Amino acid sequence: MLSGFWQLPFGRGRTFGKNLPRAVDLLAGGWQLNTITSLYTGLPFSPSSAVNTLNGSGGQRPDRIGNGNLPSDQRSILRWFDTTAFRTPGQYVFGNAGRDILIGPGTRQVDLALSKSFALTETPRRALEFRAELFNVSNTPQFNNPNASIGSANAGIISSAGSPQTFQRTSRQAQMAMKLYF
Repeated sequence: MLSGFWQLPFGRGRTFGKNLPRAVDLLAGGWQLNTITSLYTGLPFSPSSAVNTLNGSGGQRPDRIGNGNLPSDQRSILRWFDTTAFRTPGQYVFGNAGRDILIGPGTRQVDLALSKSFALTETPRRALEFRAELFNVSNTPQFNNPNASIGSANAGIISSAGSPQTFQRTSRQAQMAMKLYF
């Protein structure tokens, strides 16, 4: 994660517009830009077997006969990992695939905030702050892990993105707010 803060150089006492009239400075000066860039690798996940050959309850792992992870240039939402690297184990046999051996899609997201504080009196304590915030500015899809149930028709397919319940990894969102300091 990388974050930054930039006081824009426009307005009175700044590089550009040092001598702006007060009315123009009120609109153009004193803005600040904040950014947060999130770059994460994908989360590990475990394959499971769609068919339970143990004749019992609970999940079962498949047999691993290959690596399973595809090179990044071969991954797509329709084939995130190599499903042919796994097979259903024999009757009454535990599968040999380990835990968390596959890696899901990563996160690449940039969030921006633009804000300005309007002084209401000579003291900076009393002010009105305006904020405009953009989350996931480029609207890059933040895909979730694929279906990892070996033997099912959707194995290896990613069918969802983001986490709207937690407001994380979502599609582009914008919000504006005003805060009064008194």
